[in-house]
Amino acid sequence: MDKFEEFGRRIDEEFARIKSMKNFEDFGKRVDEELARVKSFVKEEAAPETEKRAAQFLREVSEKLTEAAAWIEARNATRNARNDQRPPAAQNPPSS
Repeated sequence: MDKFEEFGRRIDEEFARIKSMKNFEDFGKRVDEELARVKSFVKEEAAPETEKRAAQFLREVSEKLTEAAAWIEARNATRNARNDQRPPAAQNPPSS
């Protein structure tokens, strides 16, 4: 496995971790870190002939991020639908 494939594997692993993050700030920081790593990799380690592969890789990552966004939206829609089906909370009788 060459360095580019290894890097792709690491991105896949990180993507799985990102999907499970609960804190949006952590998510944003992690995405920024990974984008910086990709830029650094392409700038410092990728030979000119691998730049096309890097571009394709970034397209694939973009597709995965789109899938993650759809997953989040679906999860949110499910949560909202579940909340909409709940009966209003019974009010406590006033205490005298």
